[in-house]
Amino acid sequence: MPKKNIIALDDEPLIAILMKELIEEDPELEITKITSERSEFLREVEQQPFDAALIDISVGGREGGFELLQQSKDKGLTFPFIILSAHDETHYALRCLKAGARGYINKKYICTDIVTCLKRVLGGHLYVSGDKGNQILEQYRKSTVPASL
Repeated sequence: MPKKNIIALDDEPLIAILMKELIEEDPELEITKITSERSEFLREVEQQPFDAALIDISVGGREGGFELLQQSKDKGLTFPFIILSAHDETHYALRCLKAGARGYINKKYICTDIVTCLKRVLGGHLYVSGDKGNQILEQYRKSTVPASL
């Protein structure tokens, strides 16, 4: 079975190295590209197929991850995006999911959650790290279910 091809965008070199090491301990996953530049990220995702993307929410400004998520959707990219953030899940996770992300990881949970998150998201599920992750996912599900007549 071929490894899942992942691209990561993070401007913190230590976080990027840590993610790569953690992810590549799993025989099914591989980070094939790490960049700290939004323009390089967009160029890469247009040139080759990826199975998933990990994006730091603050690359390119406080809400650069949201802008990049929208740009990617506008370009017709359909692979799942996972947002990484130093902010608590209660601040941004629900907003990220509503914007089209399939996962949200608070950076303090990277060591314990990144592989689990990738596997869940690659399996077609949503994922939010932290103690309130399930509660946020439930809020999201309720917000996307059409009201019955």
